[in-house]
Amino acid sequence: MRVLALADAPPAVIPRDVDAILWVGDLEPAWVEPIRDLAVPKLGVHGNHDAPGALADFGVTDVHLRVEPLGPLTVTGFEGCPRYRRDGRYQFTQDEATALAASLPPADVLITHAPPLGVNDEPDDPAHTGFAALDGWVRRHRPRWLLHGHTHPRPFGATRRIGDTTVVHVHGGAIVDFG
Repeated sequence: MRVLALADAPPAVIPRDVDAILWVGDLEPAWVEPIRDLAVPKLGVHGNHDAPGALADFGVTDVHLRVEPLGPLTVTGFEGCPRYRRDGRYQFTQDEATALAASLPPADVLITHAPPLGVNDEPDDPAHTGFAALDGWVRRHRPRWLLHGHTHPRPFGATRRIGDTTVVHVHGGAIVDFG
């Protein structure tokens, strides 16, 4: 299964020959307008800069704390990022994220805007760290894939695995083969 994952920046190209779209968050509508007409499954989570209703506007099924089928796989998701502003939408304290992650169902694929703490995050930048609860969730449930955006790791996309889980850092557009 060939999917297009989108997050945080305009994709260089939006190919039409994909089996699904995964919205990983923080996408401007103008960047992704072409996905509106693609007749493929679209699943995703909100990023901390997404407007309410952004997913629905593009026909994207919100998988935050839910599991949805995607061909032979299952997909679940976790929206937002660690709280760095008092009034931030889709932002959670570590304690709030821990409580939410307790409801995150197991699945083959985890889509999360912010990564697990210590995975491709930026520990010196409170706006671009990860969630501690997601690290424990991944180690317990061992999804085959974890896709995240939000951060700007150096080197880019440095963490590639957590145990048996393949980690994909998405910035712009990324083609991922779930074969």
